[in-house]
Amino acid sequence: MKKLLATSLVALLLSLLISGGLFFIASNNSDTQPQTPQISAIQEPNPTPLATESELVTNPNSSPATPEPAEQLVVIEQTDWKLDQPLRTQLTRLKNLADQGDLQAAYSLAMNLRFCNMVPLDETDLEARLQQAYQYKDDGVAIANIKERYQFCAGIDQQQRAEFYAYLETAAKAGYVPAQEEMATITPEQYLKLTDATELARQAYIQKRDEFIQLQLSLLESASQHGSIKALITLSNMHHSQNYGEHGRAKSYAFNLLILELTDDNELQSRYSGFVQRRQSELSPEQIEQAQVLSEQWLAMIKANGSLYLP
Repeated sequence: MKKLLATSLVALLLSLLISGGLFFIASNNSDTQPQTPQISAIQEPNPTPLATESELVTNPNSSPATPEPAEQLVVIEQTDWKLDQPLRTQLTRLKNLADQGDLQAAYSLAMNLRFCNMVPLDETDLEARLQQAYQYKDDGVAIANIKERYQFCAGIDQQQRAEFYAYLETAAKAGYVPAQEEMATITPEQYLKLTDATELARQAYIQKRDEFIQLQLSLLESASQHGSIKALITLSNMHHSQNYGEHGRAKSYAFNLLILELTDDNELQSRYSGFVQRRQSELSPEQIEQAQVLSEQWLAMIKANGSLYLP
């Protein structure tokens, strides 16, 4: 009997040990068994996510490498070059500023000297202009203007007046848009006279004239690409004449498209809308497409430069 009891106790103990060990093994395996790999762990890593709006605001280094052109153009007011006092009282100051690289001063000096270049030089010249006005039975306004202009320019000799071109060209070549616009108003004949080139041999005369025309075109193109509507109008007119290189009509069409894009003036809109419609019958579909591409390229440059000069 004792032997049977002992055998039963041993069996019971073995049963408890086995079940407990199995429980321990099962619970231990549940903590250490490796998990099934997730898909993200075996795929290629995802690209860097796009920055959020808040990140773009707070992180200055998150802006694109190539910024988009500015959509908002800054309107540049026309330079008021007219002086309140006689030019002789401002001449030295303006010359000093211009010689120091002040482009606005150089432009203002050039414009005032050019104004005086068309004003009577002395009393004899003044009297002749007044007599001419009297012959036309002027009501007094023109006579008053002649006298006022004479007083403004008194004391500025002919050599000084002719210096306007040098200051104007300097400012234009340095990129001053109003000066670039003004350069287009000088005829080749005037330029040759101002630069004492009228006595050149024929071939040299023609070469100097053509070089000046090319300078005018390059300055107008620069002004146009900085948003000068006046320069675009001049370029459109020049190329429409077909006297300034190939594809003149197509270039004129492109500049007309740009003018329509940049101006909100009703008169200009009406005029150049009519020009665009009429030019379409003069150009082939390929020329129109090329003109549209040119217009879009220049518009991108204008937006990148960010300025607009109204006529």
